[in-house]
Amino acid sequence: MSDPAERPAEAEPLKGEQVDGVCKERRVCCGRMGLSKLSGWRTAAFLLSLFLCLTVVFAFSFILPCPVRPQYLHSWNRTLPNAATYDFLAMEDANKDKVQDVFFMYKSAEGSMNHTCTGEGLRPPCLFLLAVDGTDGETLWERPLAAEFDWVQCGVGGVEVKGKTCLVAHADNFTAIDSHTGAILWQRPRSPVIKGNLPVIILPDLNSDGIGDFAVLSYNRPPMSHTPIPTELVFFSGKSGAVIGSKVDVDSRETRAHLQFTTARGAQYLLLHTDMGLYAVGLWRLSEKAGLKSDLKKENSWEKIATHTGLIPLYKSVSLKKVLLVKGSGDSPSLLLYTPTSVQLLNTHTLSISWTTNTSMLLSIASFGHYNEDGVPDVVLEEDQGNATKRVVILDGKTGSVLWKASLLFWSQSPRPASVLTLNSYSVFMLWGERHRNETSSAAEEHSTYLLHPRHPQVLLERKNPTQHIMSFKAVLLERGRHACYLVLSGANGALVDDAGIGGAEPVLLTKRKIKDDVQESSVLGVGGAEGVAVSRDKEDTVKQAFNRLRFSDEVK
Repeated sequence: MSDPAERPAEAEPLKGEQVDGVCKERRVCCGRMGLSKLSGWRTAAFLLSLFLCLTVVFAFSFILPCPVRPQYLHSWNRTLPNAATYDFLAMEDANKDKVQDVFFMYKSAEGSMNHTCTGEGLRPPCLFLLAVDGTDGETLWERPLAAEFDWVQCGVGGVEVKGKTCLVAHADNFTAIDSHTGAILWQRPRSPVIKGNLPVIILPDLNSDGIGDFAVLSYNRPPMSHTPIPTELVFFSGKSGAVIGSKVDVDSRETRAHLQFTTARGAQYLLLHTDMGLYAVGLWRLSEKAGLKSDLKKENSWEKIATHTGLIPLYKSVSLKKVLLVKGSGDSPSLLLYTPTSVQLLNTHTLSISWTTNTSMLLSIASFGHYNEDGVPDVVLEEDQGNATKRVVILDGKTGSVLWKASLLFWSQSPRPASVLTLNSYSVFMLWGERHRNETSSAAEEHSTYLLHPRHPQVLLERKNPTQHIMSFKAVLLERGRHACYLVLSGANGALVDDAGIGGAEPVLLTKRKIKDDVQESSVLGVGGAEGVAVSRDKEDTVKQAFNRLRFSDEVK
């Protein structure tokens, strides 16, 4: 048997282990209590953060409300009695609401905002440059100017401030007007370029005043010649309107027109349509001759073929009648060339003709759109077929082949076609003309607008349009990617109506209509192979639904 006295001694270690065990359990409990307190703090911190975030969100939702989209009137009219107008419509966001507004010029003794010519110190009738809100047609501003009117171009002032200035050539003045406010930025005598003509040449900042500059090409008409001759190029400060540098003499051969052109590499040139064909001269060269420093680029492939005078022959032909820039033609801008019997597409990269299409007498300047989805602008022409009939033809921009054609009656003031691009990479085309004419109908009842959907080429939507004396017409998007509409400016021609005749002339009328609103008011007519064939009700509904489903775009995807 073991000694009883040894049992406590044997039991001590066990007691010690129990004590240690008790201590360990207490430490565990203490640890758990610490973790519990820490979890509580974390929960409180999370709830406090959530509360603060929600407070900030709700606070800013009231302080910074969501932007309100402009509320459009689907159609609106502006009427100006006792007035005459001109072939000028410009689009720009004047009131900075991200919606395009409308600029036009008219002549009258009294303006639309209680301005009078005599009250402004001008001899009546005078000119008024008017800016109206694209959403509802309300007046944004109006600027009275001295008559007579020669030309106006908006977006002048150089690349740094493009779209902020309208330059008006009138009476003996050049006047620069802020397109946002209508305020006169500067006014200078036209004496340096009395015969200056459009287009104004937009330039970067050449005199280091922080504002882009511009140049005007002056023309003189010899006594026994029908073709004007450009005499000199004059450079102006976009900031002050003062002449900068020296005047530059331009080649003295007969020149019908000029055009500013930018190559694929960003080199800027002045194109001269002369009696011997199409020539170019670098703006870098002209600015150097004027004694102005610039970073204007050169097109090396063009400069290699320049003559000793700096002229670059692009297309030699005495039969060249007109030159148009094909806008949206991608990395290699193209030029459309008119001759008496054809139109040709000039590739400005290779300086070669891409295609040629024979034509008869053309009634209007070509317009462009996308009939197919290849991303290349197609060409819309109107040919005179005699007996007041025109043939509307859409040519493939790649090959020059005919994609679509139709015959319509026309009148002398019929506007040229227009188009608006859709998200499907093809355009909706808008045409003017007549389908019928009879002796009992007035001319006002016979005019029509037509809508062409490239996916339904056998039909046109026709809407009767009573507008008379159309001076200018545009189909545009009022907002980026939204609200396709068209604008019609009608009234007496201010260049032809004398001062006494303004009071008896028809009122000047600016009309804006949403294109889709014309769909439901239109009848569906067969054209081409379907001409004269009755269109079924189902087909009519299908075509109108196709128009109503369209969404519009600013550029090809």
